[in-house]
Amino acid sequence: MKKTFTTLVILSCVAALIGCKDDSDATKDMQKTEPNVYESNGSEPNDSPSLEIPTIPPGDTFEIQGTVVYKNIEGGFFAIESDDGSKYDPINLPESFRRDGLKVKVSARFKKEAMSFHMYGAIIEVVNIAVQ
Repeated sequence: MKKTFTTLVILSCVAALIGCKDDSDATKDMQKTEPNVYESNGSEPNDSPSLEIPTIPPGDTFEIQGTVVYKNIEGGFFAIESDDGSKYDPINLPESFRRDGLKVKVSARFKKEAMSFHMYGAIIEVVNIAVQ
């Protein structure tokens, strides 16, 4: 009886391990994306912001005129408050534009699939940004 029980347990474990094997090519089909990474250009906070931003192809973009604001919640982050009162959480605001009170004109697109723990406004990707 004991041998039968042991054999049954071993066969069950082997069957479970075989059933867990993933033969699909799903991981090969997944697209690899590179995060938007920006290196500091070494400018001091009082310098004019650099207009350098990686080229992002336009598509479903919209314009924002507003102010960069620093929010001291959830560890602190920079957001954009538009002149019409809308709030935006940019995922790729260049380092040189991260200055509280800076007036900017932004071309952006919504990132509906993105998530943030900031819970502050719509998440956007900056396509182009300039000092107003």
